[in-house]
Amino acid sequence: MSVRIDYRLCNGCPGRAEGCCEEICPGDLFYRQNDKAVLREPADCWDCCSCVKACPRAALSIELPFQISESLHRLIARHRKNHTAWKLMERTGKVLSSYSIVNRIRQAAAKTGQLKGKDNDSTKTDISV
Repeated sequence: MSVRIDYRLCNGCPGRAEGCCEEICPGDLFYRQNDKAVLREPADCWDCCSCVKACPRAALSIELPFQISESLHRLIARHRKNHTAWKLMERTGKVLSSYSIVNRIRQAAAKTGQLKGKDNDSTKTDISV
């Protein structure tokens, strides 16, 4: 698999010392060049999807290899307040499937009372993608 950067959407996270993808990548594979994210060496990517979930501009996605998807579909993940939203998309941009996974850490914090504020009901799940 490989991380795909949509340079039309990437703005390099202005105002931050490091871009969100730079900051979260466990392999330290991202850097900025000309106000855009760049992946140093795609072959070194661990496919953990951390950068995909962290990107505030939805500029990163994972391209599925032909062994998994002959049509080279993309898997896009977006971290939301209470869940992670996933979309499986064709190259044309058509959404084939979407689903949501509730964040367990947020649920656990709500149950133990560690989560403060109005969003502390772990039974409410926003599944908008």
